Amino acid sequence: MAFIQAIAIGEADYFHQQSAILDFMQKRYDIPMQDLEKVKRLYARSEIDSRYSALQDFSLPHEEWTFFSKQSAVSIDERMEKYFELAPALCMKAIRNLDPEFLDGITHLLTVSCTGMAAPGLDIQLMRLLGLPSNTVRSSINFMGCYAAIHALKQANDICVAWPQARVLIVDVELCTLHFQEDYSFENITTSLLFGDGAAAVVVGNKKGIYEINGFYAEIIWKGYADMAWQISANGFLMSLTGLVPDLIAGEIKPLMQAAFEHAQVSSSDIRYWAIHPGCKKILQEISKALNLRTGDLQDSREILRHYGNMSSATILFLLHRIKECHSEPGNVFGAAFGPGLTMETMNLYKC
Repeated sequence: MAFIQAIAIGEADYFHQQSAILDFMQKRYDIPMQDLEKVKRLYARSEIDSRYSALQDFSLPHEEWTFFSKQSAVSIDERMEKYFELAPALCMKAIRNLDPEFLDGITHLLTVSCTGMAAPGLDIQLMRLLGLPSNTVRSSINFMGCYAAIHALKQANDICVAWPQARVLIVDVELCTLHFQEDYSFENITTSLLFGDGAAAVVVGNKKGIYEINGFYAEIIWKGYADMAWQISANGFLMSLTGLVPDLIAGEIKPLMQAAFEHAQVSSSDIRYWAIHPGCKKILQEISKALNLRTGDLQDSREILRHYGNMSSATILFLLHRIKECHSEPGNVFGAAFGPGLTMETMNLYKC
């Protein structure tokens, strides 16, 4: 098996308190008076204190907004133009936080994002910025949602198994806040409540590193097919997220986990670190209850949610970075993330 040899994160440029984002949303949305107190309670109970964004607007008076407007919606063209203005720099911020020695001899580049697409895309832009050889093998994982980084690690592992000299650079960037929508609805309130921006860079190779990759397992919960979706519209990418998602995940996570453990030949008692994607507070609560986890088992996930919110696919890499930084003891890591489909993707690692 291959190893995660290095991992680094890049925080988006602008730090926003959750209370400041609520103020912004009250200015931007025409929230019906009968809903206003409910919206405030949702924000107050989110267990999110702050988020980062590539945009400054969320902490500015409305007359100083530079991207959003009180009068009109931002078009998909404007959002994509802004994405490709900002995303490469945030990727490079994460990459520069890696030890430079791990950037020598990169043979493959995998880019991950569900918040911006074009061709030539992010992969080619990063090749130019990094000065990688023009024959570097590259691929892009686009529009898969919050579990996409696990999918990238799976691909990187397969590459390393097939090619002993491979060194794979994964770069994951999500600018979710570019897609905040102007029309008031439950889905839009949920999106504005949860999502933030961030980037992460990971190097995978066959020499011993931070995490040994021991296997992956994924399933689709077909009865949740319509409960989480990510679609393109004239005014940006639209998130559809019903209130059934936490219950659907909670109802299926135990048999999924058991299948994943059997695949990796470990048991739940072997797990020292739980890297569960913090999609929202309720998802963590329901998973903790369904798996009968101990108090503190999901503390790393809760801390990422508290400080960053949900950064879609980049979140699980922020979580692995936190585990590396905050815990010295070796041990098994079970990771899981969720996305449209309803897809549940898991990974088994060993923290060396």
